[in-house]
Amino acid sequence: MIKKNDIIKLKIEKLTYQGTAIGRYYSEQTPKGFTVFVKNAAPDDLLNIKIIKVNKSYAIGEILEIIEPSNDRVKPFCPLFNACGGCCYQYLKYDCLLEQKNQMLKEAFMKLKEQPIFLEPIKSPQDKEFRHKIQYRVSETKKSKRLLIGYFKEKSHDIVNIKFCPIQPSLTDEIVQYIRENWTFGAYLEKAHKGFLRSLIFRFSLDLTNVLVTFVLNLKKNDFFLHQANINTFFMKIAERFPQIRGIIVNFNPEKTNKIITDDFICVYGNDFIYENLKDGNFKRVYKISPASFFQVNPNCAIQLFNEVKKNIKENSTVLDAYGGVGAIGIWVSDKARKIYLVEENSQAVADAKENFKINGCKNYEVFLGDAKNQFRIFLKEKKKFNHVIIDPPRKGSDHEALELLSNLTNSIIYVSCNPQTLVRDIKILEKFGFKVKTLRGVDMFPYSYHIESVAVIERE
Repeated sequence: MIKKNDIIKLKIEKLTYQGTAIGRYYSEQTPKGFTVFVKNAAPDDLLNIKIIKVNKSYAIGEILEIIEPSNDRVKPFCPLFNACGGCCYQYLKYDCLLEQKNQMLKEAFMKLKEQPIFLEPIKSPQDKEFRHKIQYRVSETKKSKRLLIGYFKEKSHDIVNIKFCPIQPSLTDEIVQYIRENWTFGAYLEKAHKGFLRSLIFRFSLDLTNVLVTFVLNLKKNDFFLHQANINTFFMKIAERFPQIRGIIVNFNPEKTNKIITDDFICVYGNDFIYENLKDGNFKRVYKISPASFFQVNPNCAIQLFNEVKKNIKENSTVLDAYGGVGAIGIWVSDKARKIYLVEENSQAVADAKENFKINGCKNYEVFLGDAKNQFRIFLKEKKKFNHVIIDPPRKGSDHEALELLSNLTNSIIYVSCNPQTLVRDIKILEKFGFKVKTLRGVDMFPYSYHIESVAVIERE
């Protein structure tokens, strides 16, 4: 049996959903193979590794030497790859990683009684500069007070000071560097819970002509007004320097929390929203997006995802868009629907959704603010039925009661998921109510990470 600090030779078989790779160590004690997890390893790598942790059913190792590299191994294109915890699989060719992600989906679905038809996964149209929402943490050095702006290192709260990130618009780097050089009001020190600026959030339109910047401050709103005159001078200067900035928002987050933003916003320059224009040929939709509203971070790939949902909507149907956000998917499919019903619990997103339906000329729709389960109960009391229900819940998925209620509202569910584990769990629940997953297609919204979106078509048998 292998022990901590052993050095072994290991052939890597595949990637895992949590950002590592797997090999199996064979010995007399473990003739069927003992699972070993290794970071930064590629399928078909032959490695010398050092065992750093051993459990009953698996071990964790670190690479000492790449004896024979995989044909799919490449040099990471980001100079901060080894420091930043953002893109864990940049050392792999894109097509190999997409194939591995699809395999992860298939393995997750092996827990079901019957397998869906796995459709070819959808590639991201861009694998560089695709990320149009950025959430940076901010701190400062103790002695020089130099600003640190970037992402946390993996499994830590130490900030990687990012001056260049190839998966984000290059305009991000320019704006961030301006802030580093010109912000003079101090930054947040987490351990002491002191300092002003604790996060920066950017939202870019697809064409990069509209940018919304949110400054998250370690202040209560009333305290901000004491400093507003001085800080407003900085806001005016950065807006003048970068005319793409259409709005600057201040968010107040004085609590000791890992939560990046609160619900307390004020607009200090321009508008508190931007418009996103998405086009597919001659088909076009416009979306108003506010700082607290959810919208896909990869808009070019979002178009592909929306089309995948749309092709499963029958003409002249009634559609319930649950967890509907600003109406992104519901509005995209509205030309095929007789009527769209949207349910969303975030009040700002609901306000945006109502305006988005009007902007896009949708005439037959209803928008409901509130918890999805409560609204499902109301629909049942009203004896409503829908030809299709689209659900796009957060990573934690839905829950048993919501899915049971939903099962009485429709015979067709299109489930958009960003977490294969919770998707499979929820499909198992729906199977109890007579549903079966028919098809599944992966959508690579987040290249070079282990994340993958998917669209599952689930129908009552």
